[in-house]
Amino acid sequence: MTNEELAFQVIQEAVTFGVREFCLCPGARNSPFLTLLESNSQLKIYYWFEERSAAFFALGRSKITNLPVAVIVTSGTATGELLPAVMEAHYTHVPLVLITADRPLRFRGSGAPQAAEQVGLFGVYVQECQDVTPETQCDLTCCSHQQPVHINVCLEEPKPQITLLKPILCEDQIPRMNYETAFNPHCPELDRFLDNVNYPFVVVSAVRREAMEAIAQFLVRLGAPAFLEGVSGLREDARLQHLRIASTDKLWEKSKQSGYLIDGMLRIGGIPTFRLWRDLEEKQGVVEVCSISELPFSGLSRGEVIHVPLGDFFKRCSVSKTFDGKVSKGWIQADRDEQKRLKQLYEAEPRAEPSLIRELSQKIPKKAFVFLGNSLPIREWDQAATSEQRLYSVSANRGLNGIDGQISTFLGMCVTGQSNWAILGDLTTLYDMAAPWILPQLKGIKVNLVVMNNGGGKIFSRMFEAKTFQHNHDLGFEPLAKMWGLEYQRVEDVGLLEAGIAGSGNNRLIEIVPCNEATERFWMAQA
Repeated sequence: MTNEELAFQVIQEAVTFGVREFCLCPGARNSPFLTLLESNSQLKIYYWFEERSAAFFALGRSKITNLPVAVIVTSGTATGELLPAVMEAHYTHVPLVLITADRPLRFRGSGAPQAAEQVGLFGVYVQECQDVTPETQCDLTCCSHQQPVHINVCLEEPKPQITLLKPILCEDQIPRMNYETAFNPHCPELDRFLDNVNYPFVVVSAVRREAMEAIAQFLVRLGAPAFLEGVSGLREDARLQHLRIASTDKLWEKSKQSGYLIDGMLRIGGIPTFRLWRDLEEKQGVVEVCSISELPFSGLSRGEVIHVPLGDFFKRCSVSKTFDGKVSKGWIQADRDEQKRLKQLYEAEPRAEPSLIRELSQKIPKKAFVFLGNSLPIREWDQAATSEQRLYSVSANRGLNGIDGQISTFLGMCVTGQSNWAILGDLTTLYDMAAPWILPQLKGIKVNLVVMNNGGGKIFSRMFEAKTFQHNHDLGFEPLAKMWGLEYQRVEDVGLLEAGIAGSGNNRLIEIVPCNEATERFWMAQA
């Protein structure tokens, strides 16, 4: 096959697999794909100059469209740039399709320019790696929509192309990714867990929107206290407030003091990242763990995973045991008292980070899409954001990655007709400065990048004495906003925050500068 025919066969197979959007990083080696895709107006193409951001953007697009999205790069180190997003996709079951151009087989292992060992580069993080040559064909019929796949395409030196082939796009040829599969609603693993515990605690992490209602109804029936992460979509649900534990600070001590000796942890959804979950490693033999998730990972070195489609499971499951809310009443009341104390602290230290996050959560428009740029924003949103039911759609990258690719993922998840907000740390923003490149291609979408600039990685300040962990700096973000043509606003106190939120409707960067001394006083008062 010629380069053009090979590219056509690969694109046709991707389209048949369900791909409708391609993130293309043009180079000489992958030029046959560019020519081919530009000839088909039914396929959406996003053009990127930087592969890492392109892959995270594709991750976001796949999350929001519920379809596989492809990234096409040239050969060499360009392929390696995809690895961080692929690792994240593996642990969150996002079906990225990685199409990497390569030099012909005869250059394999030669050390020739742009001839890297690309086959197998992504290891366990892809469900399949296919090495496609002029003598072979790409075949995705055995691949699921649950994991990334890698298609490595060996191409000869690019030549002027004469004929233009057009991939066939059959509407409704591939259904959207469907997690709903047959299973027994009478789950012996869950029954066994509930029968073995007397003081269960439920943690609900990231779940799909379609499953939220069924999970909420299950929690009400179960009657056990629960911590509802912001990304669960249930944190502000009025039906669950009588069960909700809002603060996880010193949770083991406070629950014990209230007479609720946690002996079982039931996780629903994605893997939590807060301190409580990690503490479970030290409580083996004391706290039993059970996970119900669409992901096959326990998130711990122990614990059972009930791997099921959550919406269907909780609609149909019955449980052998429920719990009397009177048993946890003392703990829940103590938590309410703690929230009142925190409210006073927010008012006493209005320029502390948690206080500013709280104010921000009350000012962002209702029904907005809110993306939490991992780590500090997630933890402070979970603790400090309003409990008013504002119908936010909250998301984050929760599989593996830290601060890389956060803005790119957010931009991939933005859609028209909604207010789009990302809350980011300063180092997170610096790490993904190339992301706004895509904004001119996102027609009709307006975004708000909120950067909490505390001058470094202050989340480590309470963990390590060494300042080197914090990466302290005195950088501001106005030049970044100017470079990408974003409206810029700087906010230092709550009084200016409301005016800053109003905005003009343009893409913008809001730099919030907390008082580090006030933040330190806040945490000391909470301790």
